[in-house]
Amino acid sequence: MIAGRLSQGKTRVRGIITRGNTMSSSSLSSKHDFSNADNDYDHFLTDALVNDIEQFACYAEQLRQSLDPSTVANDGKSMCVSVHSALSMVSQTVRDLLVRYPGFKTTHVLLPASQLIHSVKELNFDNSNIDASRTLACLEKLEAAVGNTLKQSLRPRTTAKYATATLGQKSKHVG
Repeated sequence: MIAGRLSQGKTRVRGIITRGNTMSSSSLSSKHDFSNADNDYDHFLTDALVNDIEQFACYAEQLRQSLDPSTVANDGKSMCVSVHSALSMVSQTVRDLLVRYPGFKTTHVLLPASQLIHSVKELNFDNSNIDASRTLACLEKLEAAVGNTLKQSLRPRTTAKYATATLGQKSKHVG
């Protein structure tokens, strides 16, 4: 759950991402450990990317809260408006990530985003007891996909010099 973890504090998020510290007390830190990242990765993360990730996290948390019946009015109509508004903002931030950062244009991000939208469409707001468990699971998958994609962008890049040096060696077979 990237949103719940990243949206807890913007300054904390920026520190986590750019300095490579681990994220505290979350399923994200167990799934997406940034502790092996060091300051060499700072140049991969622009302020714009950090801001876009923070926005995504904030809107994902708003969507999560709007799906919680204890935090919104029991009126199905107002909950419907709240959920769709939050989903719209999550969708917009995902679109921003896709347009601005080609690394996010993968099925790992696109599929959970689509599943999230469809799960919200399937919610029955006429019922006083709305089961949002599937939608929350889809939101978690999307958050994990964004987190994994970000993590992949932090992996060290091998240079062509090192890649070709090992490819040119012939293996010896003893026989």
